[in-house]
Amino acid sequence: MQLGVTGARALAALASVFLGIAIAAPDAAAQQPTATITGVVVTPSGAPAADVAVRVPGLGRHYHTDERGRFEITAPPGSYAIEISSIQFGRATRRVQVESGDELELTIELEPAFHAEPLIASVGPEGRTQTELYQPTDVVAGRELMELGRNSLGETLSERPGINSTYYGPGSSRPVIRGLQGDRVRTLQSGVSTGDVSASGPDHAVATEPLLAGQIEILRGPSTLLYGSSAIGGAVNSIDPRIPRERSPHAISGFAQVQGATVSDELNGAASLNGSFGAVGWHASGLVRETSDYSIPGFAEVNPEPGEEEPGTLENSALETLTGSLGASWVGSAGYIGAAFTGYGTKYGIPGHEHGHEEGEEEEEHAEEEGGVQLDLDQTRFDLEGRWNFGGGVIRQTKLRAGYADYTHQELEGTEVGTRFDTDEFEGRLEATHAPLGSITGTWGIQYGNRSLKAEGEEAFIPETDTNAFAAFLYEEIPVNGLKFGVGARWETADNQTVEGLERTNSGLSGSLGINWAASEAVTLTATGSRSTKLPSAEELFSDGPHVATRLYEIGDPDLENEIGYSGDAAVIVTQGPVTGQVAGFVNSFDNFIFLMPTDSVEDGLTVAMFEQADALFYGFELSLQVSLVHQPNNHLALTGFSDYVWAEERQAEGPLPYIPPLRWGAGALWEYDRWRATLDVRRTEEQDRVAEFETPTPGYTFLNASVSYAFFTGRLVHEISLRGTNLTDQEARNHVSLLKDIAPLPGRDIRLTYRLLF
Repeated sequence: MQLGVTGARALAALASVFLGIAIAAPDAAAQQPTATITGVVVTPSGAPAADVAVRVPGLGRHYHTDERGRFEITAPPGSYAIEISSIQFGRATRRVQVESGDELELTIELEPAFHAEPLIASVGPEGRTQTELYQPTDVVAGRELMELGRNSLGETLSERPGINSTYYGPGSSRPVIRGLQGDRVRTLQSGVSTGDVSASGPDHAVATEPLLAGQIEILRGPSTLLYGSSAIGGAVNSIDPRIPRERSPHAISGFAQVQGATVSDELNGAASLNGSFGAVGWHASGLVRETSDYSIPGFAEVNPEPGEEEPGTLENSALETLTGSLGASWVGSAGYIGAAFTGYGTKYGIPGHEHGHEEGEEEEEHAEEEGGVQLDLDQTRFDLEGRWNFGGGVIRQTKLRAGYADYTHQELEGTEVGTRFDTDEFEGRLEATHAPLGSITGTWGIQYGNRSLKAEGEEAFIPETDTNAFAAFLYEEIPVNGLKFGVGARWETADNQTVEGLERTNSGLSGSLGINWAASEAVTLTATGSRSTKLPSAEELFSDGPHVATRLYEIGDPDLENEIGYSGDAAVIVTQGPVTGQVAGFVNSFDNFIFLMPTDSVEDGLTVAMFEQADALFYGFELSLQVSLVHQPNNHLALTGFSDYVWAEERQAEGPLPYIPPLRWGAGALWEYDRWRATLDVRRTEEQDRVAEFETPTPGYTFLNASVSYAFFTGRLVHEISLRGTNLTDQEARNHVSLLKDIAPLPGRDIRLTYRLLF
């Protein structure tokens, strides 16, 4: 494979800039004024915590405490988040501000993982805790990610408040945030595009592997300031270690994992390794997965076999995945620069996939004889990342992230290729944190992206298109009398041009104002108002053909205007005391909301649908609570609760918008005792009977889920064993957001066993 010219030149230019910094800056870094931060990490019982990981993301440093629980950090003047984590003892985060010559001493007590605030890397140059931000966020990491991890990004996150999934079978499922999906929710790989076509259709998978992510971060609400117009509804960022950001304190570290699941006879294995040779850090990781068709409760008639008894299986829902990454970084005293190569491949069935073309009946029968329609996806990806801390001067820190992806998927009808998508995509962003202007701190940045999309075959619904996008943005923080104000703006332009000569250029401005108030050590209140611009995508502008995934003949509109969103949300976050959690409410009002509207016309046996615009209104809430019943060293018992809701309508017609998730709520319990962890929860999804004209209502359902895990230690090795049951009562369930809801029920009872070795 050869890199596209644009992507290759951009990667080379960015690498040259950072290599120049890396070569020229060590002496300057050594002359920087510094401060010293020393600390003692203790367990919940007050004992010193030895061999605990201490990370300073803003410096790219990684330490381990000594046998007395002590660590020492030398840093340029500035504000830093310190993240401490231990599988055995828990986690903690601490924000420190140091000036030249300071000698700061800290005592940090670790807390159970479900009490400690996670560090959000997706916002700001060096990460922030949830109580330092202005919009609701969520993180899935560690043992929780191991337990919740599924075959797709959407299903991995679908139990989080405010998050649903498009669920087009086990192989393809994209996140839905507050009822918004598709080109309004960006999926990211460590800050840049995943480089796939998952936003074009629900049958197209997100080209990222959740089980290899270090953590997955969710930004609810408009994230256009950071990640562009396609994040008008939010963003999901998979943070992985494929490019080392710090020197490993051990010659080799990482994890190996094997997992099996009963609902689809799944077996997968994964490993992730990290190490260092002098100033060079390296990484290697990989995963292999294979499943059969999954079981569905009480639906043997979906694919009847002679003598078959309930429950049945959903035909053509099997999948297989193979992926691997190699990466390396040069890590200096003030920063790093690194690169990674990743290969990702998956092949999965598309349940209930039917052509609907009058002339395609013989082909459809042939596909069914050969096992149905399958999608075969391959992606080769190159990534570049760097960060450099200057300490003094006008620019205090620079951060670079760029990725180039060569993506292909083929839709196989038996052994024949029906449709093929080819995409070359480059995206890069460069951020610079400036010196404080009085009490004002902030970051400026630029972003560039290029995507070439080509579709061939009988279902190629979009012409060959080339898209170039550029943006400039800034984000400033202003403290005033105990309040923190976050002010940001982004200007973005995108040029879409087809091979036939059609061209459309759109530009737009987005802005936001956020307020963060630490009412006490335990309670934080946040509020944000924003004006966000979504530029029409190539698919919305130029589509003209059959799109079997949506069972529609889609027709775009080259004259679509920018979609403008006016949004507000407010949240209360409680981090200490017997009741902790987060409550958030939001309202989003859209001018020129872009959506597909079916018509009375039929083309090639499919209903014709046209991209149109109308004003729309979304509002709702999310709730996540924990009530501690027992809070002692090595013994914690809490009741849990969650709920989320979205109301969406077209403003002029005052009618409901399609594919809006219904009300969900649930309750459960969480218990951590010494090395044991157990959960139990009941999750209710209500009926969705508020539907658009061409939709049908979806019945409600209740899931009972439970898990138990145990960790034990042999020297430096950590062993984790997890057993998780989902839908234990084997309930029939259908996802209202899914276009396959009437064909593909959600999986039945599943028992998943995982063993993970950390070293």
